[in-house]
Amino acid sequence: MRSKLIASLWLCLILSVPVLAQSTGGLAGISGVLRDPSGAVIPGAKVVISSESLGTIRTLTTNEAGLFAAPALPPGQGYRVSITAAGFAGYELKDIVLQVGQNLDLNVSVAVATSTTQLEVTTAAPLVEDTKTNVSQVIDSQQITDLPINGRRVDSFVLLTPGVTNDGTFGMLTFRGVAGHNSFLVDGNDTTEQFYNENAGRTRIASQISQDAVQEFEVVSANYSAEYGRAMGGVVNTVTRSGSNQLYGTAYWFFRNQDFNARDRYASFNPAETRHQTGASLGGAIKKDKLFYFFNFDYTYRDFPLVSSYIRSGVLDPIGQTFIGCGAPATTSQCQAINGLLPRFYGTLPRTVTQDLALGRLDYHLSERNTLSASLNYQRFISPNGIQTGISNTGGGGVNSNGDDAVRVRQGRFAWTAIPTSSTVNEFRFGWSTDRQADTFDNSSLGQGLGLLGVSVNGVTLGPANYLPRVEPNETRYEFADNGSWTKGSHVIKFGTDIASAEDYTYFISNFFGSYTYQTVTNFALDYTDQGLSATNPGKHWQRYVQTFGQPVVDATIKDYGFYLEDQWRATSKLTVNLGARYEYAQLPQPSLFNHDYPQTGHIPTGNKNLEPRLGLAYRLNDKTVLRAGYGIFHARFIGSLIDNLYTNNGVLQTAVTLNNTNSTQLAAGPTFPNSLAGAPTGGSVGAASLQFMDPHARTPYSEQGTLALERQVGNDTAVTASYIWSRGVQLMGVRDLNLPPLSSTTFTYAVDDANGNQVGSYTTPMYLGTTRPDPRYGGINQDENGINSYYNALAVQVRKRFSHGFQADVSYTWSHEIDDGQGGGSGALFFSNAFNYTYNGNFKFDKGSGQLDQRHRLVFSFVWLPTFTHRGGAINKYLVNNWEFSGITTMASGRPYTAMVNVLDTPVPGMFSNFSLNGSGLGGRVPFWPVNSLYTPPGYRSDVRLSKIVPFGETKHKMYLNFEVFNVSNTIADTSINTQAYTEKGGVLTLTPAAYGQGLGASGFPDGTQARRAQVSIRFTY
Repeated sequence: MRSKLIASLWLCLILSVPVLAQSTGGLAGISGVLRDPSGAVIPGAKVVISSESLGTIRTLTTNEAGLFAAPALPPGQGYRVSITAAGFAGYELKDIVLQVGQNLDLNVSVAVATSTTQLEVTTAAPLVEDTKTNVSQVIDSQQITDLPINGRRVDSFVLLTPGVTNDGTFGMLTFRGVAGHNSFLVDGNDTTEQFYNENAGRTRIASQISQDAVQEFEVVSANYSAEYGRAMGGVVNTVTRSGSNQLYGTAYWFFRNQDFNARDRYASFNPAETRHQTGASLGGAIKKDKLFYFFNFDYTYRDFPLVSSYIRSGVLDPIGQTFIGCGAPATTSQCQAINGLLPRFYGTLPRTVTQDLALGRLDYHLSERNTLSASLNYQRFISPNGIQTGISNTGGGGVNSNGDDAVRVRQGRFAWTAIPTSSTVNEFRFGWSTDRQADTFDNSSLGQGLGLLGVSVNGVTLGPANYLPRVEPNETRYEFADNGSWTKGSHVIKFGTDIASAEDYTYFISNFFGSYTYQTVTNFALDYTDQGLSATNPGKHWQRYVQTFGQPVVDATIKDYGFYLEDQWRATSKLTVNLGARYEYAQLPQPSLFNHDYPQTGHIPTGNKNLEPRLGLAYRLNDKTVLRAGYGIFHARFIGSLIDNLYTNNGVLQTAVTLNNTNSTQLAAGPTFPNSLAGAPTGGSVGAASLQFMDPHARTPYSEQGTLALERQVGNDTAVTASYIWSRGVQLMGVRDLNLPPLSSTTFTYAVDDANGNQVGSYTTPMYLGTTRPDPRYGGINQDENGINSYYNALAVQVRKRFSHGFQADVSYTWSHEIDDGQGGGSGALFFSNAFNYTYNGNFKFDKGSGQLDQRHRLVFSFVWLPTFTHRGGAINKYLVNNWEFSGITTMASGRPYTAMVNVLDTPVPGMFSNFSLNGSGLGGRVPFWPVNSLYTPPGYRSDVRLSKIVPFGETKHKMYLNFEVFNVSNTIADTSINTQAYTEKGGVLTLTPAAYGQGLGASGFPDGTQARRAQVSIRFTY
């Protein structure tokens, strides 16, 4: 019934709206008001908006309010606005650069026509947008082409924007301290991967789209209009290049090797590396002013061996590459045998990347009132041993958590823009995309060691990754959107709908081949070799055995519906009001198999209270100063990975068997090393499985956002903006274990000692007591519920100088503070399969404090400079003295927080449910008397620069660029991970370990897997 209602609403909306359009779906717009010298509006004037290079022309007539509006214009350079009105001097604005998402608003005053005043010509468009109410920035083609960029991954430039910073060290982004939940668009179409809620292909690939195929992109970080949806964080809207009446193109080659690289701090040597990136693009007109084309091909090859080692104090000798502590009853030969498993963890492991990118686009102007556009983007990424991307790995991950990675992305788009009348515009879009990510074992390593079997010995993992093979996901997305505008009086009314379907096919089952855990090295040695040498329990000296049985395939489809209505009202000559609302609904799949013990596993609730009011105000104090304010509600999209977990963690579709040697029945039912079980044992021989389901009353998480900004144009080319940004995350997902014993009234007081063993305090906590769970048939019964909130406050200052006189610059500073109840980062806000983030079960407020995504200070400076050293002619001045280009990006940022942890070594309180945490809950093991996230990594400083020599070919526009780029010029390294173990508990005493906690463990960097200095040379032709 509900789905029929939604479909009916959508159909009625389409049929009842003669026109639907917008300026933000990868497009732009120009609007304005025409007045006479007295300030009275001038109706009936003719307005012609044109671009000779793009073949675009739009003819309008000012209405009774003197207003004209031309939405749905393709972004580009060389626009011209010409206005003629009877009895008045003409007006012309030339050389306009129109950017994606921009609505260039013109307040035009024309004089009465005289014999000397017939035409007023202006060449400088306003820099301050007096109808804009959101917090956004456009990264233009000049910045994309000329700024230094490591790896040519163009979405890295998003970090130039205030209010945006890194989410972890793997290329993810956070807007306003929100963990994930961003939306990524290409030419207005939603290309966000629904499963992981990231950009298509995720961040392991070199890029989703070639840098040379991108014209520009808009980053909307707060208070976006009702046209945008399915994003609680921010929006990144990329616009691809299109053809024009002028033939143009590029060809390029980028190269680097180890001779350009500095050594990673955590690598014992600088490994060999070779990288080639090459490609070409071509754009032009098949038929002038009618049919245009653009094509790009990009190829990347990278050979970057992984420096592998395994550091495990007290268990491994990394120098001798042997186990420590192996002895009787194991024989010498048995101990020597297991040492043969270790050499493969030390040295360099072969690893390569091969990626192909191709994009083709056609634009067809059927007439002045109808335009068609279509594009297809292709991406293929293959990386043997490429799951681990860091330059070095000191925890054995190069072998025990690695494999071959393959990603394939296809994106297709069709758009039709129709202009029935001068006051109405309709834009229809269709999008299709596939995103397939498949990982498997690397065949070259399977012949060594333990094959497919998982083995862990006193914390040392010897087997391969227990999550392989997997396809997560194979996603197919379809999107239909119809959006539009109608100009009536002083109102520009926008409304529309979009419907998206995302099907996620996954193949994943953890520990499918079985995993053994051994408490001691000796026990493993007894089982690894001839079991006959062991007098007791031959082949069964393991402590725990885990294997999962069941169905590895999940095929689930999420359907998203969105409807919006927005009115941009020019309330006065100075005040613009944007008032809108959006409603979203997600139709979620339901499991066909569920656990009858817990019927909640058979239903995934759909939140339907997803109304999103949006309000924006822009007040023009004068022609160069605008005051803006805004407020809105923005809901998150439902993540496919959570759907996948809710399907598989019901104890029916997949069954995880855990057998412990402390239970004689389970030990007897377990396999003899190195065998696996052919089927799941039943009855009392099976360890309790955990369950996961949604709270039946769960609602869709959302954020409230508010902004206040003042923008001032200084001179002709510079604007200064000061903004206050506020955001609150509401009803974010948390996890409660319904099968945990209740918190008792029994308390225990721990002594707190300093590092020298002197007591300096105490800590008292109530305890979780009990030897069994309330429902002994199961382990954790994890309910996903709306329990978390977040709070973000920021002050941002930005200075922008657009390109003029050979110089362009952008400086932004953001002070911010993010507080939450245990939100975590984007990579952790996906599956919600356990409650390990929290100290007390269900008491989320106890862990309130500075969030994992908190970063107090961030300063970013970027510039492009083309100096002219002399105006004299001659070959020497042309080819040697002049035609140089300098550019750079400098980032200074505060360190990131970590939570201090305590290592519990025994059971200080008899009867405590678990000895993993001080209160016996077995959940979070943080130091509870310290604030959360009280340890910080060092602040970061990085400067990337590019030096280019431009060689022009004669008097034509053909040029060759010889480039040299250095990333992290000063080779300044800041640890990104630190040792968080601050205390050790033994015998009811907590002892500080200052020599360990806070010390650096790694200095990862994106996209190279290291922060160490990198450099490259390149050659580029433009024509």
